[in-house]
Amino acid sequence: MADPAQAADRLALWRARHADHGDRYGTWAVQVRDTGLVVGTILLKPLPGRDEQVPTADIEVGWHLHPDSWGHGYATEAARVLVDRELATGTGQVYAVVAPGNGASMAVARRLGMTHLGRRTDWYGGEELETFVRRALPGSPGGR
Repeated sequence: MADPAQAADRLALWRARHADHGDRYGTWAVQVRDTGLVVGTILLKPLPGRDEQVPTADIEVGWHLHPDSWGHGYATEAARVLVDRELATGTGQVYAVVAPGNGASMAVARRLGMTHLGRRTDWYGGEELETFVRRALPGSPGGR
């Protein structure tokens, strides 16, 4: 996005979408700690079902970074915080869904300790997506 007004509209849409979730789910900026530069976004939210309207009980972590910021560990660091926080709430598992062929995002999912489940079509209108999951450890709040 090059137009600031377009970005502001998108942020307003995201805020409205997650308004009922408090701070648990949403989309946040990823900022470089030392410089304050915003390099992308991170999200945690219920995955939309095949109809793309009704949220499922499956929780997704996702990341979108500017290509200039790839390879610095920003996505892994930000996503790890959200996944750990969500599993600590008692959620049993968190998913990441990745477009086939996006090796960089699949590598992030693996660095998060996620297990590759193969391609699935459960969400986002039945789109075929590489699916990864990280399950809560037995004895932890989400792994009862």
